[in-house]
Amino acid sequence: MAKKLKVGDRIRQYRVTKVFGPGMMAISYGAEGLTEEKVFLKQYKSPAPTVVWYKAFVAYQNELGARVRNGRAAQFAVRQVDAFEEVWGGLCYFQAFEFVEKGADLQQMLDEEREQHRRTKTPATSDPTVWARHVTWAKVFMTGMAALHESKIVHADLKPANAYLIQDPTISSGYQIKLIDMDFSLLSDRRAPWHGHQGYVGTDNYRSPEHMARGSVPGLASDVFTCGLMLYELLAGYHPYWTEDQAEYAKLVQSHAAKPPTLAGPMPAPASNAEVSSLLHRCLSPDPAARPTAAELRAVLSGRGAGSPASKEGSAAAAAAGGIAPRAAPDLILSDRIELLGADGRSLQIGVRTELGKTLVRQFGPDSEFWDNRQCVLERQSGRHWVLSPVAGTTNETLVNGAVLTAPRPLRQGDRIAVGRHTKGIVKLPLTVRALK
Repeated sequence: MAKKLKVGDRIRQYRVTKVFGPGMMAISYGAEGLTEEKVFLKQYKSPAPTVVWYKAFVAYQNELGARVRNGRAAQFAVRQVDAFEEVWGGLCYFQAFEFVEKGADLQQMLDEEREQHRRTKTPATSDPTVWARHVTWAKVFMTGMAALHESKIVHADLKPANAYLIQDPTISSGYQIKLIDMDFSLLSDRRAPWHGHQGYVGTDNYRSPEHMARGSVPGLASDVFTCGLMLYELLAGYHPYWTEDQAEYAKLVQSHAAKPPTLAGPMPAPASNAEVSSLLHRCLSPDPAARPTAAELRAVLSGRGAGSPASKEGSAAAAAAGGIAPRAAPDLILSDRIELLGADGRSLQIGVRTELGKTLVRQFGPDSEFWDNRQCVLERQSGRHWVLSPVAGTTNETLVNGAVLTAPRPLRQGDRIAVGRHTKGIVKLPLTVRALK
């Protein structure tokens, strides 16, 4: 049976300098290599070499480590520097990771802010300096997540404590990020060897719907769900589903109980509060297919989303410079019928020209009262593409992905139609558009 290391012990070329303590799956240590390079060493209790999926786990970890090292994720995710099997009382598996220091995890940083403002009796979100810092952290965090997903890696246990921030005045953002605690992360294109033998890791109040559904496997969209929770904390100042009762948490998650957040400050131009708010709400959809990607989140936070002025101006300028009309996006809906999907899973199928209004959308919930009797018009054009047109004089604005609809607009897969007030970040009864075959 394997035994625990202690300070001063040597395993291979590593000398243990600190015992951080046991976790559910492994015991963690600080150690130094032959060149005094610091590493974060993990000795695995699970899987033990006797379990049927142990060898597959070792191979899976090697592939995970290689994807981080060989992709853009190497800049943002903790790097595996060594992996080996060794007898220490008994055979066990070890991994050594780069040692991150001279910073703090996001949870620590948020706790310190709250404590500081508790002493001064002022809300942290009212401080413009704090707001600017949170926007920067949000952008840096999502840049790291987008890079991780490019390598088809699902972190699978995201939470503020697993986003480690290091101040770096030599780069424009002022911060580096390291995504940590990734030894039970997943490859999105390869089934984990422990599937069917044990569950998937996750943390209370940060699990996605897929973490909690029997037989379901967390994927890239599961990370996006948790990113949404963390971005609510950073940009709106609260966690929309926090509760000590995890059964209640599951109910809130499944019912999409969160409202589109009112951000704690103005997003720096060209980003839009309304578009950011709408996208954060989409992150928390119980339907993984309705959530944005990490890359889309990163783009909208920087004002480069599909509905942003910067994106439109850039597309127009590129087309003018080349003397050609911009091509339609690849996700433009071309279908005989479409579906409007509500937050609770209810849907409305449409195959002919339809005036959307209060009566028709009442089935989606009480927020239908914010719609006029004639709010907007859906119509299929001759090329089978669908166009949404505004109706003049409505009480509330028609919004598409948080932006005001001022002219007929071709619809794309996943567009969100809602009503509200763009300048105030108010979005009511968002409905997701999907093509039907």
